Amino acid sequence: MKGSAPRAKFPAATTCADYTFRQRFRVPAAKAFRWCIDFEPYDWILSGGHGSRKVTWVTPRTVILDDETPSTAGRRVRKVRLVQVYPEDRRWVSTHVLGPALHSQFRYRIVPDGPSASALIFEGRELRWTGPVLSEAANRALARRLCANDSRLWKRFAKEMESDPSL
Repeated sequence: MKGSAPRAKFPAATTCADYTFRQRFRVPAAKAFRWCIDFEPYDWILSGGHGSRKVTWVTPRTVILDDETPSTAGRRVRKVRLVQVYPEDRRWVSTHVLGPALHSQFRYRIVPDGPSASALIFEGRELRWTGPVLSEAANRALARRLCANDSRLWKRFAKEMESDPSL
């Protein structure tokens, strides 16, 4: 009978922060989507950060992003993401398969916002595996902080996209 078998024991994440935001682009949806999924090794420059990226397309709709960034402790942090692209819906899903946010998942969708504009609908779920288990209040504060950081990054990307002469 379904539900009667004992569940396998998995290590529990110490934190699960869910958050969402919307970012408008003054670029039509089709062009914004193409710009967003044009993953390049030098994408770190657009973010204003430092790091390196290896981009490996394994199918026309699946890419592996292997990123290394400096940490505050002076070491390098490696994050590997498996990105599935769904062009028919103008969306993509990024799942962490290696790194400190293992199994975290981020969903992106580009929607039209009038004839010459669009918007990104972002949904994130970040899992953390180290540190103390957070209280509900601390988890909500973390989600707000992550949302603010990612939203700030996408505002920067919006400016870059809107000034891209190839669009």
